[in-house]
Amino acid sequence: MLSTTNALFRCYIFRCKKKFPLLICILEYIIMDMLANKIDSLKCLSCGGNLSISKELVKCLSCAATYNKKKETIFFIRSVAEKDDSIIFRIKDYLKKYPRVFFLFYNTLGVFVGKKPKDIIKNISKDGTLIVDIASGVKITREDIVRVDSEPYEGIDIMADALNLPFKNNSCDLVICESALEHFNDPISAVREMNRILKKGGLVYISVPFIVGFHASPNDYFRWTEAGVKELMKDFEKKELGVGWGPTYAFTSILREWLAIFFSFNSQKIYQILSLAFMFLLSPLNYLDYIFGKFKSANSIAYGFYYIGAKK
Repeated sequence: MLSTTNALFRCYIFRCKKKFPLLICILEYIIMDMLANKIDSLKCLSCGGNLSISKELVKCLSCAATYNKKKETIFFIRSVAEKDDSIIFRIKDYLKKYPRVFFLFYNTLGVFVGKKPKDIIKNISKDGTLIVDIASGVKITREDIVRVDSEPYEGIDIMADALNLPFKNNSCDLVICESALEHFNDPISAVREMNRILKKGGLVYISVPFIVGFHASPNDYFRWTEAGVKELMKDFEKKELGVGWGPTYAFTSILREWLAIFFSFNSQKIYQILSLAFMFLLSPLNYLDYIFGKFKSANSIAYGFYYIGAKK
Protein backbone atom coordinates (compact mmCIF):
# COMPACT_ATOMS: atom_id res chain seq x y z
CA MET A 1 0.00 0.00 0.00
CA LEU A 2 2.84 2.38 0.78
CA SER A 3 4.34 1.96 -2.70
CA THR A 4 1.01 2.28 -4.55
CA THR A 5 0.02 5.37 -2.62
CA ASN A 6 3.37 7.06 -3.15
CA ALA A 7 3.42 6.26 -6.87
CA LEU A 8 -0.02 7.80 -7.43
CA PHE A 9 0.93 10.78 -5.34
CA ARG A 10 4.16 11.47 -7.23
CA CYS A 11 2.40 11.14 -10.59
CA TYR A 12 -0.30 13.62 -9.61
CA ILE A 13 2.22 16.04 -8.14
CA PHE A 14 4.23 16.03 -11.36
CA ARG A 15 1.19 16.97 -13.43
CA CYS A 16 -0.35 19.57 -11.15
CA LYS A 17 2.40 21.24 -9.12
CA LYS A 18 2.54 24.36 -11.32
CA LYS A 19 -1.18 24.89 -11.78
CA PHE A 20 -2.60 24.07 -8.35
CA PRO A 21 -0.04 24.72 -5.60
CA LEU A 22 -2.67 24.98 -2.83
CA LEU A 23 -4.35 21.77 -3.93
CA ILE A 24 -0.98 20.04 -3.94
CA CYS A 25 -0.34 21.12 -0.37
CA ILE A 26 -3.70 19.69 0.69
CA LEU A 27 -3.07 16.44 -1.18
CA GLU A 28 0.39 16.18 0.34
CA TYR A 29 -1.11 16.53 3.80
CA ILE A 30 -3.71 13.83 3.09
CA ILE A 31 -1.14 11.39 1.72
CA MET A 32 1.24 11.93 4.62
CA ASP A 33 -1.66 11.32 7.02
CA MET A 34 -2.40 8.02 5.27
CA LEU A 35 1.24 6.98 5.55
CA ALA A 36 1.24 7.98 9.21
CA ASN A 37 -1.68 5.60 9.83
CA LYS A 38 0.21 2.76 8.17
CA ILE A 39 3.40 3.50 10.06
CA ASP A 40 1.59 2.96 13.37
CA SER A 41 2.37 -0.73 12.95
CA LEU A 42 6.12 -0.09 12.67
CA LYS A 43 8.64 0.26 15.48
CA CYS A 44 12.12 1.61 15.98
CA LEU A 45 14.73 -1.16 15.77
CA SER A 46 16.88 0.56 18.39
CA CYS A 47 14.37 1.03 21.21
CA GLY A 48 11.02 -0.27 19.96
CA GLY A 49 9.50 3.20 20.07
CA ASN A 50 6.91 4.75 17.78
CA LEU A 51 7.96 6.36 14.51
CA SER A 52 7.04 9.52 12.68
CA ILE A 53 7.27 9.95 8.92
CA SER A 54 8.22 12.88 6.71
CA LYS A 55 9.04 13.18 3.02
CA GLU A 56 12.63 11.95 3.25
CA LEU A 57 13.01 10.60 6.77
CA VAL A 58 11.47 8.29 9.35
CA LYS A 59 12.33 9.21 12.94
CA CYS A 60 11.86 7.50 16.30
CA LEU A 61 9.83 9.59 18.72
CA SER A 62 11.63 8.06 21.71
CA CYS A 63 15.34 7.74 20.94
CA ALA A 64 15.52 10.02 17.86
CA ALA A 65 16.99 7.24 15.68
CA THR A 66 16.45 7.98 12.00
CA TYR A 67 15.82 5.81 8.95
CA ASN A 68 16.16 6.98 5.39
CA LYS A 69 13.18 7.13 3.07
CA LYS A 70 13.79 7.20 -0.67
CA LYS A 71 10.77 7.42 -2.95
CA GLU A 72 8.41 4.75 -1.61
CA THR A 73 10.96 2.73 0.39
CA ILE A 74 11.87 3.01 4.08
CA PHE A 75 15.40 1.71 4.76
CA PHE A 76 15.78 -0.16 8.05
CA ILE A 77 19.05 -1.65 6.82
CA ARG A 78 21.74 0.16 4.86
CA SER A 79 23.93 -2.65 3.55
CA VAL A 80 23.10 -5.07 0.74
CA ALA A 81 24.37 -8.65 0.65
CA GLU A 82 27.07 -9.45 -1.87
CA LYS A 83 25.53 -10.94 -5.00
CA ASP A 84 26.43 -14.18 -6.74
CA ASP A 85 28.29 -13.55 -9.99
CA SER A 86 27.02 -16.61 -11.86
CA ILE A 87 25.42 -16.27 -15.30
CA ILE A 88 22.13 -17.67 -14.05
CA PHE A 89 21.95 -15.25 -11.14
CA ARG A 90 22.82 -12.28 -13.37
CA ILE A 91 20.06 -13.23 -15.79
CA LYS A 92 17.56 -13.56 -12.93
CA ASP A 93 18.65 -10.22 -11.51
CA TYR A 94 18.26 -8.56 -14.92
CA LEU A 95 14.82 -10.05 -15.54
CA LYS A 96 13.62 -8.80 -12.16
CA LYS A 97 13.78 -5.31 -13.64
CA TYR A 98 10.86 -6.45 -15.78
CA PRO A 99 8.55 -8.25 -13.32
CA ARG A 100 6.00 -9.41 -15.88
CA VAL A 101 8.68 -11.04 -18.01
CA PHE A 102 10.37 -12.54 -14.95
CA PHE A 103 7.19 -14.16 -13.64
CA LEU A 104 6.20 -15.34 -17.12
CA PHE A 105 9.40 -17.41 -17.17
CA TYR A 106 9.15 -18.33 -13.49
CA ASN A 107 5.58 -19.65 -13.72
CA THR A 108 6.12 -21.35 -17.08
CA LEU A 109 9.33 -23.19 -16.23
CA GLY A 110 8.30 -24.23 -12.72
CA VAL A 111 4.77 -25.54 -12.16
CA PHE A 112 3.34 -24.84 -8.69
CA VAL A 113 0.49 -27.22 -7.88
CA GLY A 114 -0.19 -26.25 -4.26
CA LYS A 115 -2.23 -23.48 -2.70
CA LYS A 116 -0.89 -19.97 -3.32
CA PRO A 117 -1.03 -16.80 -1.17
CA LYS A 118 -3.65 -15.29 -3.48
CA ASP A 119 -5.96 -18.18 -2.52
CA ILE A 120 -5.77 -16.97 1.09
CA ILE A 121 -5.85 -13.20 0.71
CA LYS A 122 -8.98 -13.24 -1.46
CA ASN A 123 -10.88 -13.84 1.79
CA ILE A 124 -9.06 -11.06 3.69
CA SER A 125 -10.42 -7.53 3.54
CA LYS A 126 -8.23 -4.65 2.41
CA ASP A 127 -9.70 -2.41 5.11
CA GLY A 128 -8.07 -2.35 8.52
CA THR A 129 -5.78 -5.33 7.88
CA LEU A 130 -2.02 -5.56 7.58
CA ILE A 131 -0.49 -8.17 5.26
CA VAL A 132 3.30 -8.40 5.07
CA ASP A 133 5.23 -10.20 2.32
CA ILE A 134 8.75 -11.00 3.53
CA ALA A 135 11.45 -11.31 0.85
CA SER A 136 8.82 -10.33 -1.69
CA GLY A 137 11.29 -9.36 -4.41
CA VAL A 138 9.50 -7.78 -7.37
CA LYS A 139 6.30 -9.75 -6.76
CA ILE A 140 3.03 -7.87 -6.23
CA THR A 141 0.35 -10.27 -4.96
CA ARG A 142 -2.08 -7.46 -4.07
CA GLU A 143 -1.60 -3.72 -4.04
CA ASP A 144 -2.28 -3.24 -0.31
CA ILE A 145 0.35 -5.75 0.83
CA VAL A 146 3.43 -4.29 2.51
CA ARG A 147 6.44 -5.65 0.64
CA VAL A 148 9.63 -6.26 2.64
CA ASP A 149 13.01 -7.26 1.22
CA SER A 150 16.72 -6.95 1.99
CA GLU A 151 17.32 -5.88 -1.63
CA PRO A 152 16.21 -2.42 -2.86
CA TYR A 153 13.94 -3.66 -5.65
CA GLU A 154 11.67 -1.16 -7.35
CA GLY A 155 8.45 -0.69 -5.41
CA ILE A 156 9.63 -2.27 -2.15
CA ASP A 157 7.93 -0.63 0.85
CA ILE A 158 10.42 -1.59 3.54
CA MET A 159 14.04 -2.69 3.22
CA ALA A 160 14.76 -4.75 6.31
CA ASP A 161 16.36 -7.90 7.68
CA ALA A 162 13.89 -10.80 7.99
CA LEU A 163 15.58 -11.71 11.28
CA ASN A 164 14.86 -8.26 12.75
CA LEU A 165 11.61 -6.92 11.33
CA PRO A 166 10.52 -3.35 12.13
CA PHE A 167 6.92 -4.33 12.97
CA LYS A 168 5.36 -4.18 16.41
CA ASN A 169 4.32 -7.31 18.28
CA ASN A 170 0.90 -8.68 17.30
CA SER A 171 0.44 -6.16 14.48
CA CYS A 172 -0.06 -8.27 11.33
CA ASP A 173 -3.02 -10.27 10.04
CA LEU A 174 -1.08 -12.36 7.52
CA VAL A 175 2.62 -12.95 6.89
CA ILE A 176 3.80 -14.40 3.56
CA CYS A 177 7.27 -15.80 2.87
CA GLU A 178 7.61 -17.62 -0.45
CA SER A 179 10.73 -19.52 -1.54
CA ALA A 180 12.97 -17.52 0.77
CA LEU A 181 13.64 -19.34 4.05
CA GLU A 182 16.31 -21.54 2.43
CA HIS A 183 18.27 -18.36 1.67
CA PHE A 184 18.31 -17.18 5.31
CA ASN A 185 21.26 -18.32 7.41
CA ASP A 186 18.93 -18.62 10.42
CA PRO A 187 15.43 -19.60 9.25
CA ILE A 188 14.33 -20.56 12.77
CA SER A 189 14.85 -16.97 13.93
CA ALA A 190 13.03 -15.71 10.84
CA VAL A 191 10.03 -17.91 11.68
CA ARG A 192 10.08 -16.62 15.28
CA GLU A 193 9.93 -13.08 13.93
CA MET A 194 6.88 -14.00 11.84
CA ASN A 195 5.24 -15.40 14.96
CA ARG A 196 6.09 -12.28 16.95
CA ILE A 197 4.54 -9.80 14.53
CA LEU A 198 1.38 -11.83 13.89
CA LYS A 199 -1.81 -11.17 15.82
CA LYS A 200 -3.25 -14.12 17.73
CA GLY A 201 -5.07 -16.20 15.14
CA GLY A 202 -3.22 -14.42 12.33
CA LEU A 203 -2.14 -16.55 9.38
CA VAL A 204 1.29 -17.42 8.06
CA TYR A 205 2.08 -18.78 4.60
CA ILE A 206 5.46 -20.18 3.61
CA SER A 207 6.83 -22.26 0.74
CA VAL A 208 10.15 -24.09 1.01
CA PRO A 209 12.23 -26.50 -1.14
CA PHE A 210 12.95 -30.18 -0.56
CA ILE A 211 14.52 -31.96 -3.58
CA VAL A 212 16.37 -29.25 -5.48
CA GLY A 213 19.95 -28.32 -6.26
CA PHE A 214 21.89 -25.35 -4.97
CA HIS A 215 20.46 -22.01 -6.11
CA ALA A 216 22.09 -18.87 -4.75
CA SER A 217 19.99 -15.80 -4.04
CA PRO A 218 22.51 -14.59 -2.95
CA ASN A 219 23.19 -17.80 -0.98
CA ASP A 220 21.46 -21.11 -0.24
CA TYR A 221 21.55 -22.96 3.09
CA PHE A 222 18.64 -25.32 3.86
CA ARG A 223 16.12 -27.94 2.62
CA TRP A 224 13.08 -29.40 4.42
CA THR A 225 11.24 -32.68 4.36
CA GLU A 226 7.53 -32.63 5.18
CA ALA A 227 8.40 -33.57 8.77
CA GLY A 228 11.04 -30.82 8.74
CA VAL A 229 8.42 -28.23 7.80
CA LYS A 230 6.26 -29.34 10.72
CA GLU A 231 9.21 -28.99 13.08
CA LEU A 232 10.13 -25.57 11.67
CA MET A 233 6.57 -24.31 12.13
CA LYS A 234 5.84 -26.10 15.42
CA ASP A 235 4.89 -22.89 17.24
CA PHE A 236 1.95 -22.37 14.86
CA GLU A 237 -1.32 -24.23 14.59
CA LYS A 238 -1.14 -26.13 11.31
CA LYS A 239 -3.98 -25.42 8.91
CA GLU A 240 -2.58 -26.99 5.77
CA LEU A 241 0.66 -28.60 4.60
CA GLY A 242 1.06 -29.98 1.12
CA VAL A 243 3.17 -30.45 -1.99
CA GLY A 244 3.84 -27.11 -3.64
CA TRP A 245 6.04 -28.26 -6.50
CA GLY A 246 5.74 -31.91 -7.47
CA PRO A 247 8.12 -34.82 -8.05
CA THR A 248 8.42 -34.23 -11.79
CA TYR A 249 9.81 -30.75 -11.21
CA ALA A 250 12.27 -32.25 -8.70
CA PHE A 251 13.30 -34.84 -11.29
CA THR A 252 13.80 -32.33 -14.14
CA SER A 253 15.68 -29.87 -11.92
CA ILE A 254 18.18 -32.54 -10.86
CA LEU A 255 18.38 -34.05 -14.36
CA ARG A 256 19.17 -30.73 -16.03
CA GLU A 257 21.95 -30.11 -13.53
CA TRP A 258 23.37 -33.63 -14.10
CA LEU A 259 23.23 -33.25 -17.90
CA ALA A 260 24.86 -29.82 -17.67
CA ILE A 261 27.70 -31.27 -15.59
CA PHE A 262 28.10 -34.27 -17.93
CA PHE A 263 28.44 -32.13 -21.07
CA SER A 264 30.33 -29.20 -19.51
CA PHE A 265 33.85 -30.69 -19.78
CA ASN A 266 34.44 -29.31 -16.29
CA SER A 267 33.84 -25.72 -17.46
CA GLN A 268 31.77 -23.64 -15.03
CA LYS A 269 30.54 -21.28 -17.76
CA ILE A 270 29.52 -24.11 -20.08
CA TYR A 271 27.77 -25.79 -17.15
CA GLN A 272 25.72 -22.67 -16.39
CA ILE A 273 24.72 -22.15 -20.02
CA LEU A 274 23.75 -25.81 -20.46
CA SER A 275 21.82 -25.77 -17.19
CA LEU A 276 19.67 -22.95 -18.56
CA ALA A 277 19.24 -24.70 -21.91
CA PHE A 278 18.16 -27.99 -20.33
CA MET A 279 15.81 -26.12 -17.98
CA PHE A 280 13.89 -24.82 -21.02
CA LEU A 281 14.03 -28.15 -22.85
CA LEU A 282 12.74 -30.19 -19.90
CA SER A 283 10.17 -27.67 -18.61
CA PRO A 284 7.17 -29.14 -20.54
CA LEU A 285 7.52 -32.32 -18.44
CA ASN A 286 6.82 -30.28 -15.29
CA TYR A 287 3.16 -30.01 -16.23
CA LEU A 288 2.83 -33.71 -15.37
CA ASP A 289 2.82 -32.56 -11.76
CA TYR A 290 -0.78 -31.45 -12.16
CA ILE A 291 -1.33 -35.23 -12.05
CA PHE A 292 1.57 -36.70 -10.06
CA GLY A 293 1.78 -33.80 -7.62
CA LYS A 294 -1.60 -34.91 -6.24
CA PHE A 295 -0.45 -38.49 -5.55
CA LYS A 296 -0.21 -39.45 -1.87
CA SER A 297 3.44 -40.49 -2.26
CA ALA A 298 4.46 -37.25 -4.03
CA ASN A 299 5.74 -35.82 -0.75
CA SER A 300 8.59 -38.37 -0.74
CA ILE A 301 10.44 -36.69 -3.61
CA ALA A 302 8.61 -33.36 -4.06
CA TYR A 303 10.52 -30.30 -5.19
CA GLY A 304 9.02 -28.37 -2.27
CA PHE A 305 6.14 -27.78 0.14
CA TYR A 306 3.74 -25.03 1.16
CA TYR A 307 2.46 -24.48 4.69
CA ILE A 308 -0.43 -22.46 6.10
CA GLY A 309 -0.66 -21.95 9.85
CA ALA A 310 -2.18 -19.72 12.49
CA LYS A 311 -0.62 -18.10 15.52
CA LYS A 312 -1.67 -19.93 18.68
